[in-house]
Amino acid sequence: MLLRYHITVALGLLAWYAGVVFAASQSEVEIVYKCATAGPKTCFLNIVKLEDANHKLKLVDIEDKTILNIKGGSIVAMQPQHCSSVFAKLEKVSIGRVGLKELCFAPSFVYVSAEHNRIRTLHVPEAAPAAYRVEVLRLNDNQLESVESMRAFVALKELHLERNALSTLDMACFAEMPKLEKLYLAYNRLNVIASTVSELSLPALSVLALQNNTLTVFDLRTWSLPNLELLELSANNLTKVSGLDNVQALSDISLAGNRWQCQELDQMLEQLEKNDVTVKDGDVNCGGIRNSSICCKHVEQPMEETLQTNLAKFDTLQERYGEMEARFNETVQKTIRDFEAKIRRLKESYEKRNEEVVPVTPKPETMDGENDEEEQSTTAEMPAAERVEKAAQCDECVCSKESIDKVESKLAELEQKLVDNNALLKGLKDNQVQFSYMTVVAKHEFRTAVKRGEYKLKELSSMLAMLREHVKQKSTT
Repeated sequence: MLLRYHITVALGLLAWYAGVVFAASQSEVEIVYKCATAGPKTCFLNIVKLEDANHKLKLVDIEDKTILNIKGGSIVAMQPQHCSSVFAKLEKVSIGRVGLKELCFAPSFVYVSAEHNRIRTLHVPEAAPAAYRVEVLRLNDNQLESVESMRAFVALKELHLERNALSTLDMACFAEMPKLEKLYLAYNRLNVIASTVSELSLPALSVLALQNNTLTVFDLRTWSLPNLELLELSANNLTKVSGLDNVQALSDISLAGNRWQCQELDQMLEQLEKNDVTVKDGDVNCGGIRNSSICCKHVEQPMEETLQTNLAKFDTLQERYGEMEARFNETVQKTIRDFEAKIRRLKESYEKRNEEVVPVTPKPETMDGENDEEEQSTTAEMPAAERVEKAAQCDECVCSKESIDKVESKLAELEQKLVDNNALLKGLKDNQVQFSYMTVVAKHEFRTAVKRGEYKLKELSSMLAMLREHVKQKSTT
């Protein structure tokens, strides 16, 4: 009981000694901690609270320390300003479970461990080539979705990224890491692993752990891994792995828990046996092939005649597609011509109505009105063409306000129709351009599918010939 009391008191004093907070002002807060005694080069902090990333952090007696160990607390983020000031001379940094979401790096860091946090962002400021000295980086059990910011860690030897949120990975991120020996990527969501560099070289890599992801294929043919000894591929969705014959130093591999096709698995196991590679695991309740316990499923390959028939169907479909495209283009062109003809008719109607406006000239009034009646009678008996010609010779023409309003209304209506039709015509032309583009894309995709079918036919024909040769050799022996 007395011992428990002394331990409780000691822990309380340690917490008081290790963490003291000073508020400099309402707008700027500086949090100050004093290192607990843990060694001449080590700064140990039992609890650190940095719940605002904008707060400044100061560590007393950190000038002569090279190791920082934060056991617990609550830290939202470690920003670049923290690394450039407080952590600028540290070489080894260990951070416990503090809920960290952002982590900064200083060029002096050699060993960094921040496991079991919530890290999504890594702050790696641009620096001179080979400025960063990180050799061991433990960031497993976080929430990282990308490793692009790690390209600067050219001295890296060991990287732990298990149980993060990685779904795709470009191995070119590690192309400038000639000393990388161990790469742990298990328990992520990786479904694609590729390299944007033509030839990826990792001369020192000895361990590559990719188990418990969602990979379906894995291609090593353009990779150079001269010292790879352990390859973990279990618990994926793999059906095929290419390029294992290039990994000459491989000694152990895990393959269980995948979706292997028996033919592909048989070829791979044959190659592994030739290179004395040990399959270190196996599936449960599965006899396997080649004295292994790795499950696989037989996939019936289509006969050559079936492939020829399908290829002929491709040609027929392509011909039908061309006919449909021609009919579509003809329909579009006809619609455009109809619109243009309609616009021309509207313009002609508009011009004709302007010409048919007949001016009216008032005549001098007479006392008895006889002359007016005679002239009106004479005018009425004239043909329409003569009446228009006579009216056109008038020096002064007067129309009623009602007639002018009707004409203006008709003109406005015709003008609006012209505007609407022009807009429709423009939209139709735009749609034609878009349809033409979509047609080109569809044709390209269709031709690509045909080419793939041809390549697949050639590949399967070659495999069929090899299978026939294999059966022939078996029968003779």
